[in-house]
Amino acid sequence: MTAFMFIFVYYIGKPIFISLGVSDRNRFFMALALGLLLETVVFAITGTSGYKLMNPM
Repeated sequence: MTAFMFIFVYYIGKPIFISLGVSDRNRFFMALALGLLLETVVFAITGTSGYKLMNPM
């Protein structure tokens, strides 16, 4: 999920960041941080079942 969000923010959000004057380096780290944050939130909400690591009983 981190990789998906990174690609989504880094490449699809490029026109938005360029119009705001954000450098490529900052855009890279913002995309990475957003991906990690989203993955952490999903893991915190669903636990391991969100990644199919735990069998439901």
